[in-house]
Amino acid sequence: MAISSFSENNQLLRTNDDMASINDVFIIDSNTAATTDTPSGTDRTICSADLCGSKTLDVLRRTVTTGKQLDVDAGDLFHVIYIIEAPDQGTVTFNGEAHSAEEGAGVLLVPGESASFEVSSGSMDVLHMLVPKPPAAVDAGLDGGPGYFFNRQTLRVLSDASGGRVRRFCAESTVRLLDGSRLTPTNAIQAGEMHYHDGGASPYHSHVGTEANPDGPAHVYMTFKGRGKVNVGDDSQEIEPGTLVFFPSGVPHQLCAVDGPLDYFEIQAWRSFKTNVLSEEPLGLKWYYDPETPGGERKEWDQS
Repeated sequence: MAISSFSENNQLLRTNDDMASINDVFIIDSNTAATTDTPSGTDRTICSADLCGSKTLDVLRRTVTTGKQLDVDAGDLFHVIYIIEAPDQGTVTFNGEAHSAEEGAGVLLVPGESASFEVSSGSMDVLHMLVPKPPAAVDAGLDGGPGYFFNRQTLRVLSDASGGRVRRFCAESTVRLLDGSRLTPTNAIQAGEMHYHDGGASPYHSHVGTEANPDGPAHVYMTFKGRGKVNVGDDSQEIEPGTLVFFPSGVPHQLCAVDGPLDYFEIQAWRSFKTNVLSEEPLGLKWYYDPETPGGERKEWDQS
């Protein structure tokens, strides 16, 4: 798939859902995107203002090679750095502590924090997301930090009401930990892994802005394993591993797994938007925390 370039015409979003088409989204193949050599390995920019008109989110796919180290200084931005492919041996250092660099691990950095990703053997692929600090109305009284290290063992699992989809958020202000505290005390970014079982699909839906965030969110899918199909209006396009899809605010869409399960990463920045469910999917967007004990009662995730 070729990289779609942003044009002024795409700023005029369609207001009639029936008029939407696949041409309203941006589909970028990170496997063939332009590569830049860096001290830590290589970088590929796969979402930016120039590529797709994104105002609140940049995304890079970064490769760290043997003997190299990726140092990330947050500056005045929020960052999520997520390990797509783990090295044979490597570490993630955050807040003075070293952690194993395993698939699905990473860090949320808030302004002023830093982290290092070091490879002793093999190579490491990471997805690096950068988001500007949101206005006070978006965070709505949240304190914005601190950041933290995460991996799949430390994140709560949510399953949708249909049983076809599973997710693990690494950045989400409304997900509650077992002690009742928030997973992350900021609405700068919503981000996490998504897994669709064979036949899994989202409702047909759109995301629009709010009073606090009138332009709506920068909304991205980044696929890792399996094949998916994006539906927009009467159009559809299959996507392969390594594909990033950017949905401008207001563009309706649906994602489906094709011929087996699908793994991808989903991002919304900033996390202040309204979701309109446009299909007749009776289960809508209901999600439940997986039970704390086998056979235990499921608790619905309150997304408000």
